[in-house]
Amino acid sequence: MKTNDTIENWKIAKPGTIAVDWSKAEQALGFELHENFKDFYSRVRISKNRRETLNTVIQYNPKTFVKDYSGSKEGWLEDVNAGRDFCEFTLIAMKDYGDDPNYLCGFVKEAFTGGWTGGNDFGHRAYLGEFLLNTGQISIIFNNDNGKFEWVDFGYGYFDIYEENPFGTLAEHAQEFLDKLELK
Repeated sequence: MKTNDTIENWKIAKPGTIAVDWSKAEQALGFELHENFKDFYSRVRISKNRRETLNTVIQYNPKTFVKDYSGSKEGWLEDVNAGRDFCEFTLIAMKDYGDDPNYLCGFVKEAFTGGWTGGNDFGHRAYLGEFLLNTGQISIIFNNDNGKFEWVDFGYGYFDIYEENPFGTLAEHAQEFLDKLELK
């Protein structure tokens, strides 16, 4: 199955399409996973033989794609993408390992505490992928405390205090985020 087909299937699948026992992953993390995270990752699995990263190109309107420009100037997303209405992006997908709780625990733990953090504390946030814009990468993260899909620009500078970096909300829930992925 091609990346675009996988993403289209992800967009149209209903939450809980794939039954997942999240309890062991939650126990390993030490906190309960937000329903929006479960919704996002209980729709589609990719083959064991595929890479976990799906790469493709999306079309977007910066003014509507990002809901909230917390800490950044107006038009910032347009500036960093040189006015283009498309960008490449990567999205981390879960592989189909059946009911293997070790894989699920590892996947979830990596999403919340893996190398993407650089050893910094981002609270209960999970890494989901990247937007590859004209000037570099913008990370897509999931805020487990409020269930929102967010973006953050780690290239902006220091990020030991997450809230002082330019970041914003992409979507309030999984379906809203997936609906914004208009494939080119």
